Amino acid sequence: MGEPNWDDIRIFLAVARAGSLTEAARRLRLSQPTIGRHLRSLEELAGARLFDRLPNRLELTAQGRALLQAAGGMEEGAGAVLRQLHQAAAAETEPVQVTATSSVSLFLAGHLQALLAESGQAIAIGTSRARANLARREADIALRMRRVPEEGDLAARRIGHIGFALYAARTYMEQRGHDSLAGLDFIGLLEPERTPSQSAWFDAVAARGTTRCRLGEVYLRHRAAADGLGVALLPCFLGDADDRLRRLGDPVPELAEDVYLMLHGDLRRDAAVRAVAEALAALFRRQRRGLAGEDTAMS
Repeated sequence: MGEPNWDDIRIFLAVARAGSLTEAARRLRLSQPTIGRHLRSLEELAGARLFDRLPNRLELTAQGRALLQAAGGMEEGAGAVLRQLHQAAAAETEPVQVTATSSVSLFLAGHLQALLAESGQAIAIGTSRARANLARREADIALRMRRVPEEGDLAARRIGHIGFALYAARTYMEQRGHDSLAGLDFIGLLEPERTPSQSAWFDAVAARGTTRCRLGEVYLRHRAAADGLGVALLPCFLGDADDRLRRLGDPVPELAEDVYLMLHGDLRRDAAVRAVAEALAALFRRQRRGLAGEDTAMS
C-alpha cells in the first residue's frame, strides 16, 4: 500500500463536509474533475469506496466515516504544527490578524488608535461573515455576532452587546413634517437564509411605506440614510455618532446581538494575540453604553 497524500486527505475532508463535489469545488476553488481525481486516488489507496453517489449529494460509506474521523485528527495536528512554526518564525512586528463582521470592523476602525496603544501590537483587521478557520491560522482572533461554532480547540467569550435602531437623515424627516413611519421610504437589508432575522423584522416595518433599495453592507445603508434616501436599520454606535441622522425610536430589544471573541486554544499562550484580545475586551467594556444605544436618547 502506498503512502497517503495530504492533498487527497484535505480534499476528502472538504467533500465530506460539503456533501457534494460542486460545493467542495466552490469552497476549494478547484475544478470538479480535479477533486474527483483526488478522491479516486484515495479510494484506490483505501481499496474501498468512500462515498455512495446519490442523486444531488454524496453520502459517506462506513469506510468513509472511519476515514473522516481519523482525517479530522490529522487536520488538527497539522494545524498545531503550522501554529507552532508560525509562532517560532514570526517577527515581533507581524500584525495580529483579527476578522470581524462589517459593522464590528467599522467600530474597531473608529477606535483603532486606542487598540494599537493599549495592546502595543500591530493589528490587521479583515471583514468577513464567514467562519474563519482559526485552527489553520486564517485569523488569530475572530469577532462574531452570536456564538458561531468552530472546529477544534477554541476559546470563546462574550465581550459586548450591540443595539440596533431605525435612523433617517434629519433633513429627510424635516421635509416629511411628521414622526410617523407611515409613507416613508426605506433602505432594506438583503434577505438572509436564516429566520428570524433583522431583514424580516425590517421588512415588516417597511410595509408601512416603500422599500426603495436593498443594500447588503452596513456602511452602504449608513451612507444612503445620511444622503436622505430614507429610513435604515443601523447599529446604534454608528447611527448615534452621526449628527446628520436622527434616531426614530429606541433600540429594538429583539434585534440586539452579542459579540463573541474567539481564538484557538494554543494562541492563548501567544503574548501578542493575548494582548490584542485583552485590548479588544477592554474596548467593548468601555464602550458598552454606546454600543447598546444607551448614551443617546431618541431625538
